[in-house]
Amino acid sequence: MARYNRVVSNIEKCFRVYREGDELDELSFHTIKEWLNSNTKDGITSAGLANLLRRRSQFKRLRTERKVGTNITTSFWAMKNNLPGEKYVRQGWTVINEPL
Repeated sequence: MARYNRVVSNIEKCFRVYREGDELDELSFHTIKEWLNSNTKDGITSAGLANLLRRRSQFKRLRTERKVGTNITTSFWAMKNNLPGEKYVRQGWTVINEPL
């Protein structure tokens, strides 16, 4: 059995909950982390979540945004089987890193 299967299934569950409830296909890193920390017993660290999102093939980073006039950044992720159709950048934010 592979390591971290339970944590990865909880991340997938987070995407399913937001897809079914709010019809969101993409989630910010902070949204995923907050959901895991409030809905699982052990929670997750930022480094652990970034490692799992980056290394598992079922997750895809869509873009990284920076708030205009600051150095605050956040990345947006989606499940590969539910990629959003259109790109949306929040008002007051700019895309700084978009993967190929």
